[in-house]
Amino acid sequence: MMVDVVIDARSLESAAPVLDSLNSLNAQLEISFRPWVLITTNALPWWAEELQVQAEFISDDSLATHSGLPGSYQSQWVFMMQAGTRLAPWALAWIAMAARHATTALIYPDHDYLTDGKRVDPQFKPDWSEELARTSGYVGSAFALRASLFRQVVQETGFECAYQLVLDAAALAGPEAVSHIPAVLCHYGSQCSVTTSQAVLEQHLRKRKIEARVEPQGAHLRIRYQLPEKLPKVSIVVPTRDALDYLQTCVKSLLRKTTWLDYELLIVDNQSVESATLTYFERVSRHKQVKVLRYDQPFNFSAINNFAVAQASGDVICLLNNDTEVISPDWLEEMVSRLLQPNVGVVGTRLYFSDGRVQHAGDVLGSGGCATHLHGILEANDPGYMHRAVLAQDLSAVTAACFVTHKKLYQQLGGLDETNLTVAFNDIDYCLRVREAGQRVIYTPYAELYHHESVSRGKDDSPEKQARAKRESDYMRSRWGHIIDRDPFYNPNLNYSQPDFKLGKIPRVGWPW
Repeated sequence: MMVDVVIDARSLESAAPVLDSLNSLNAQLEISFRPWVLITTNALPWWAEELQVQAEFISDDSLATHSGLPGSYQSQWVFMMQAGTRLAPWALAWIAMAARHATTALIYPDHDYLTDGKRVDPQFKPDWSEELARTSGYVGSAFALRASLFRQVVQETGFECAYQLVLDAAALAGPEAVSHIPAVLCHYGSQCSVTTSQAVLEQHLRKRKIEARVEPQGAHLRIRYQLPEKLPKVSIVVPTRDALDYLQTCVKSLLRKTTWLDYELLIVDNQSVESATLTYFERVSRHKQVKVLRYDQPFNFSAINNFAVAQASGDVICLLNNDTEVISPDWLEEMVSRLLQPNVGVVGTRLYFSDGRVQHAGDVLGSGGCATHLHGILEANDPGYMHRAVLAQDLSAVTAACFVTHKKLYQQLGGLDETNLTVAFNDIDYCLRVREAGQRVIYTPYAELYHHESVSRGKDDSPEKQARAKRESDYMRSRWGHIIDRDPFYNPNLNYSQPDFKLGKIPRVGWPW
């Protein structure tokens, strides 16, 4: 396999970073490569003369005219890297192994940074997340593209920066064509950085006819997707059994704060017996947007929600726990605007304990057990590893303590599993079935609610409840064992005993050969 390696040296003031990259290329094992150095104009910079015997130079002008592009000759792949990046000796060989899959067109590895000769700050990335790539540029500046895809992107949209190249290439190739190598193959120099560009992202979205507004968020970006003129009706389903104090707080915050106009609130009474609760049901049901449905069967969280959804009149379903409290008035605008994007099936939200600590910023399978909340418990101002607690992103699952989904999709998939998962993991299972059906699950940190964890359901503290919990856990492992073993959005180099993003003690990534 021959690889064209493009070292982006635009705006450099010395040859040293290019030499660092070339030296690491010359140490590559097994793989033949042809080095190119990308400069700003056809005129060689003063520092380039000594490098002409080691690499071909190509300018922005040449790329613009598509003359002599890398990948135009015998090479099947183009590897991009920023000047100053050094590769592990086996980097190109590992990429060559990943490139054997005929459907793969974009490959990116993990990376770390070189500071004073020491490797620091490893970036153990998730598998492909379009939303996270847009808002954080997490893929970085070192990645491989199939030569035909590289030429297509450059010819259609140009090459402004690595961030733009990744977004446009992934959009053209499709998510199934993107492969992630969970190994640190690249060591970024001090002048290398992972950057985003508001202008680039705005242009990228316009090309794809996605109506949205992009806003800076520190070094990252936030996308506000535009809602259609005719807003869908949202049916909010809140199951409860008594627990009036929590239910009243939930309903009051919802009715007073929610700015979304077209919604109905379906409170599902599962055998409440307290007189105060029954009196409250009678009173609150007089509200024009509230209905109280009676579910007079033993507790089965999945069946309760399925029962309510069957009677819902909205095109969008919001499953909401009775122990939640709305913080963001525009919580539905934020969630539904993302749900209405192409191929999105579920959107989950950011939940806080009543003391302000973060309780939910997405879910993960495997790490810490069958399934649990990503990050663990965070302080409100903690951005999490790679800022993932405060950035919208694709995930395997989110909690049904608060998520939105399409009613049609919900019913097509049979809703929550009321046979095998009556109490726990039914939301995780639903999200996984949504992804299995080709739809995406998105976490957004911009819709915020309080959540008092499962106060009405209680704990699994009796022999019967413990037996039920074991049955549900066993079912999940039999149905979703392959995801539990390797959640695509939690790097296998990280701690598997709990999802705290610390380095794992037991290696879970082997050599590819």
